[in-house]
Amino acid sequence: MTYVTIGERIATARKSRGLTASQLARRVGVKVSTVNNWESDRSEPRANKLVSMAGVLGVSMMWLLEGNSDGTDLPPTVEVVETADLQSKIERLQSMHERMVQLLFEISSEVNRVQRGIREEQADGIG
Repeated sequence: MTYVTIGERIATARKSRGLTASQLARRVGVKVSTVNNWESDRSEPRANKLVSMAGVLGVSMMWLLEGNSDGTDLPPTVEVVETADLQSKIERLQSMHERMVQLLFEISSEVNRVQRGIREEQADGIG
């Protein structure tokens, strides 16, 4: 019996869908080097990426994880594909939120600096 790794299953499913590693990476929301690491078994995908990848590749998560071929590896339902897409959107929003927080901090710091300058000028004008 030949053992097939998770990386080999990812590569097989990706190729059968006609996707490049770059296309899969973009759809799952990771770097192409991450997909390459998965496919070469240097690392394994986290659960949220596994869900997303299963949806993109049209296979079940259990098939990716274990390679079941006894009929239990049903393709994902629409809900799995939709939730994978929603998860990707949540991750993008979290990234945007982090950037907005940083921008708000920068703007707030700049406003405080300008206000200090105005107060100092006013104090110099009075004294």
